[in-house]
Amino acid sequence: MNTLFNKLINGRQFNFQPIEFGQTMGYHVDVKDEEGTRWEFRMLQDGEQQFTVEGEKLPAWISEATPELIRAISEHE
Repeated sequence: MNTLFNKLINGRQFNFQPIEFGQTMGYHVDVKDEEGTRWEFRMLQDGEQQFTVEGEKLPAWISEATPELIRAISEHE
């Protein structure tokens, strides 16, 4: 798995750190909102190699950015 990387998406800097959970690969992702609150979540690959966002009480703008987050990971790998 590749190393830590950052990507500016919709005016916010998302930080991606590779992680492994047994056979599951993915990324720990963090980003700050306009108030400075840091949001942390995981993007994990399912059995079909598709990424899904996992986290608690995430704001809608993170869910809405999922296609761009997946694209950033694909471009990096």
